[in-house]
Amino acid sequence: MADPAHYSSDEEGEHFIGGAEGVLGDGKVVAELDSEGEGQPGDSGYESDLEDDTGGAQEQEDASIHTFDAHKETVFAVAWSPAHADLVATGGGDDKAFIWRVGQDAFEQTGGKTFELLGHTDSVVSLAFNSSGAVLATGGLDGRVKLWESSSGRNLHTLEGPAEGVEWLAWHPRGDVIIAGSEDFTVWMWNGQNGACMQVFSGHSGSVRCGCFSPDGKLVVSGGGEGDASLRIWEPKTGECLQSIHGHGFHTEGLTAVAVHPDSTVAISGAEDGSVCVSNIHTGRVVGTLTGHDDSVETASFSHVQPVAVTGSVDGKLIIWDIATLTSRGVCSHPEGVIKAVCHPSAPLVYTACLDGVVRCWDLRTGVCVSGRAGHSEGVQDIAVSPDGSLVLSGSDDHTARVSLACHQTPSKLVHQAGGRGLRPSLGGCPSDSLHLAGGGTA
Repeated sequence: MADPAHYSSDEEGEHFIGGAEGVLGDGKVVAELDSEGEGQPGDSGYESDLEDDTGGAQEQEDASIHTFDAHKETVFAVAWSPAHADLVATGGGDDKAFIWRVGQDAFEQTGGKTFELLGHTDSVVSLAFNSSGAVLATGGLDGRVKLWESSSGRNLHTLEGPAEGVEWLAWHPRGDVIIAGSEDFTVWMWNGQNGACMQVFSGHSGSVRCGCFSPDGKLVVSGGGEGDASLRIWEPKTGECLQSIHGHGFHTEGLTAVAVHPDSTVAISGAEDGSVCVSNIHTGRVVGTLTGHDDSVETASFSHVQPVAVTGSVDGKLIIWDIATLTSRGVCSHPEGVIKAVCHPSAPLVYTACLDGVVRCWDLRTGVCVSGRAGHSEGVQDIAVSPDGSLVLSGSDDHTARVSLACHQTPSKLVHQAGGRGLRPSLGGCPSDSLHLAGGGTA
């Protein structure tokens, strides 16, 4: 497994944080639509395995190749290492997180053993690997952020700061710097190498429900929840709030989801009332207000290969938005609420987590449901996609996590791909937190 980048000082930890450049004009067309996507449903090149576009759970195929059942409560959060084909993590309402591996090779090497990460005193609701996959961050409703060595499960740091629960966390896209939003109205930033606090972003008047680094790593974006309803853009080095987007023409209720375009120019945000806005994060101007949802927007994401964004809501809709024209390209209906949507890294596909317990794959060009993966007996709370897009990890209210085949892959190919090499559980020192090797995986 890759070693993390080494920094010898706080200054080196800030190496990847720079000033904003290359501002996108408010009226600029981000990209032209793929002409191949102008066909009718069924023209996508991905053959649907469903009888209809939404399909009940009874019609879905259980394509799970691995079921993880070590959690005793809801699995709220899942993560896949961006640098490893078989390294994943889960966090749950039992105050625990686990690091484990996927695939037949991993199962044979480890016997299904996993790293059980203890030390949180409330639900673990957010997880993220750094860019090298060498460090896992866990965020809990106890207000703690903990960093763990992926190769040993050893607790590296407990990051102090938030006075209340951690809502979300995110790593810098290239450096070992991490941010987290809290119920105490603040966003914290730490050096992931030494655990030192680098910045506290204060200004929200409500819980900071969502946020991230811009993809170029030069800005921090945060969305305020109930009692706030603002999108704030921060300069990481100084902590200065560069833009506060709120008021007329923007959301009137608390923000619940945000994503930034891959070129780091515009953000799409969703709110409790179902409203969706697109804003220029450099000028602070609201470029457009999008209508279509009837209830809280729980997730937002930009495609890496199509000029579209998606939003998912408790109303059961996944809406595909054309960013060039700020119009809906399609509505993907689900039987129950959509909690998470993740775009495929290299194909025009998006995966959704639904409260009916099914993970679905949709073609972004046609809005057709390509596949549905059942297996969970209760709602899916989170999903993550493997680096090559071949596998999907899901966490559920049924206390399990499942790894399923992607909609365009075959079982034999995926089991081989997921095998991987490298990480073997080995007990490491944990100065202040407990580490256990635990079973719970079945292949």
